[in-house]
Amino acid sequence: MKKTLLLLLSALVVSCSVYTRNADDIINDLRDARHAEYVNVGSGLLGLGRILSPTLSEKSIGINSVQVLDLSKCSGNVRDKFRKHLQNLYKNHYYEELVANQRGDENLMVLARRDGQYVSELVLANASMTTDALVVINGHINLENVERIINDRSNYFIK
Repeated sequence: MKKTLLLLLSALVVSCSVYTRNADDIINDLRDARHAEYVNVGSGLLGLGRILSPTLSEKSIGINSVQVLDLSKCSGNVRDKFRKHLQNLYKNHYYEELVANQRGDENLMVLARRDGQYVSELVLANASMTTDALVVINGHINLENVERIINDRSNYFIK
């Protein structure tokens, strides 16, 4: 009886951990894949950029860090795993769906994690035949600036 109960409990824990993945888990899982390209622009580097170029507006928008994971050159297995992780992320109740756009083979998804009236994490995901990429923007972003970031996605996804 104890073994059965322990087995059921461990199955529950594993299924919950798979379902409640967040964007950082996806990045940590796939950034070391062969041909994956990963860049993390932290607050220090953003601060240096603001000093060198005062016209940068990330500070006024509220961005603290940006992580980019590009899997476009990876194998089909890695890209399929990425898409499966995106499905789980989409189902995650911690994120609010802002944009879910599908044009042909291209899927664009924008999810947000709110902290009161601010957005603390903005996730932009692009999955298509040519591009599989994930951009995670952390900060203290005003809601009116979120639309500006989403509409400016051409800076994040190079075609």
